[in-house]
Amino acid sequence: MRKSLKRQLAVLTIRTAFLLAGCSGGSQTAGKQAADTQAAQAADDAADGAGGEQSADGAVDYGSLELTMGSTGAADDISTQAMTYMKDYIEEKSGGAIIVNTFPSSQLGQAADQLEMTGQGSIDLFLEANYMTSNGVEEAKVGSLVFTITSKEEYKRLNESELTKQWQDKFCELNNIKIIASNWYRNGTALVSNREIHTVEDIQGLKVRVPQVDITMDCFQTVGMNPTPISYNESLLSLQQGIVEAIWCTEDAAYTMGFYEVAQYLIEMNSYFDAMYVYMNNDLYNSLTDAQRDLIVEAAHEAGVYYSGLADDILETNVNLMKEAGIEVISLPQEEVEKLRDQMHGIAERYEADGVWPVGTYDEVLSIISKE
Repeated sequence: MRKSLKRQLAVLTIRTAFLLAGCSGGSQTAGKQAADTQAAQAADDAADGAGGEQSADGAVDYGSLELTMGSTGAADDISTQAMTYMKDYIEEKSGGAIIVNTFPSSQLGQAADQLEMTGQGSIDLFLEANYMTSNGVEEAKVGSLVFTITSKEEYKRLNESELTKQWQDKFCELNNIKIIASNWYRNGTALVSNREIHTVEDIQGLKVRVPQVDITMDCFQTVGMNPTPISYNESLLSLQQGIVEAIWCTEDAAYTMGFYEVAQYLIEMNSYFDAMYVYMNNDLYNSLTDAQRDLIVEAAHEAGVYYSGLADDILETNVNLMKEAGIEVISLPQEEVEKLRDQMHGIAERYEADGVWPVGTYDEVLSIISKE
C-alpha cells in the first residue's frame, strides 16, 4: 500500500484539528493553538514515514521497480561513469528492489529521440545536456547563447536561479518530463580543430560540428563560423573524413571521445559552460512511492556531485595526455572571448523583437551571472 496506516491516522488527526479550530466558538485562540499543536504533531508523525513504507523490522520498503536510463555519452566518458554511480547508489541502497538498466553511447537513439521517448514513457530516465530544456520553452534558449557565459561560476548562478526553475517547470508541463537533478556541472567547451585559431578572425568560415539546436547554430553563424549539425557519436568520423574542420565539445570529452586523435589543435574557448540534467518521465515520477522517488532523486543529486568532481579532476589530466599525444593547446585570449560575447547582444535583441523572448530577458540573465 502506498499509504501506511500511520499516514492515514496523521491525515485524520490534521482534519480533526482543523474541525476543532473551526468549531471552537468563543475560544478561537485556544482552539487554533490546539489545532496547530495537533497538526504539527501529525505532520511530524507523517514525516517519520515519509521515506516510505516500513516493514516490521523497521527497514524501508522500496517495493519492486525496474528502470531504463539512456544517454549519449561514450562508454568511458565521465558522464557514463557518473550514470553508473547513480545506478549503483539506487540498487545498493534499495537492496536490489530498484534496478536501473543503463544504455550509454546513444544505444537507445540520438538525443532528440531519447528525449521524446522519455516524455512518452518508453524511457524512464535520460541523461543529457541542459539545452534539451529549450524544447518548447523558447525563452530558455537565452541561457544557451553560446558565447555569453564565460566561467563555471557564472553558469552556476544562472542554473540555480529562480528564472531557470521557471523554465524547468514550463518544460515539464509541455513535455511531460521532470528534471530531477541539474547539478551535473560540466567543464567549459573547446574546439578540437585542424585549423590553428588565435583570434576571432581565424574562425571565419570554420566548418564545425555542433548539436542540432537552432540557437546554437545561430550563435556560431553570427560569429562567422559554418556550423554543421552532426550526431555526437558520428563526430569523430566526420572530422576524420574532413566533413568538418572542427568539433565543438566539452574540453575533457575531447580526450574521452578520441577527437584529439584526428586533430592538430585544442582551442580553449572559455565561452560556454553548462550542466547535464537527469530527465525523468513525469507520469512515472508522480506514480512512485515516496520511498522510491526520494531515493532516485537523492541518487541523481549525489551522482551530480560525483560527476562535477570527476570533471574538475579529469580536465587537467586529459589536457596533459592530449599534449603528450602531440596536440597543440591554444587558449583563446580574453579579449577575443569578449569580442564573441559582444556579438550575442544582436541575437538577443532580434529574438526579443520577434517576441520569442520577453523583452529584458537577456539583460536579466546578464544581471544574474554578474552577481557575486
